Amino acid sequence: MENLRAAIESDLHESLEGEWKMPVELINPDGENQIYSKNDPSELLGGQVLYFSRREDPETGETIVVDQPVVTLRISSLIRVPQAGENWYIKMPVSPVEGALKERFVFTPTRSPEHGTDIGFIRIYPQRTEETEVPVS
Repeated sequence: MENLRAAIESDLHESLEGEWKMPVELINPDGENQIYSKNDPSELLGGQVLYFSRREDPETGETIVVDQPVVTLRISSLIRVPQAGENWYIKMPVSPVEGALKERFVFTPTRSPEHGTDIGFIRIYPQRTEETEVPVS
């Protein structure tokens, strides 16, 4: 039987980088781009992208759908792991449709490490800003 960390890595690879993987590109604060996975340099960096999430409206208590993406990546696939307080960019498709236009979003990993670094994944909460609203190819 494989050890727990190896089992988790295998599960993360399958669930985040399997057939439903969405390719993304990370740009670190030094301006360096990561397009390929650290684990397999022939494979594009990618993970799970949820384009909408359900939240509770604090005023009404009703469940609402929020158009705010959340990206989950496997830490072992990253050349450099985002740290709290750094400004990073992520290029990702604006919809899950094949061939969708990619846009650049900013994220500051103050929230990213929550609930994941201890088991091998990182959540990214991309934000649109005036600076990031120009579509990229």
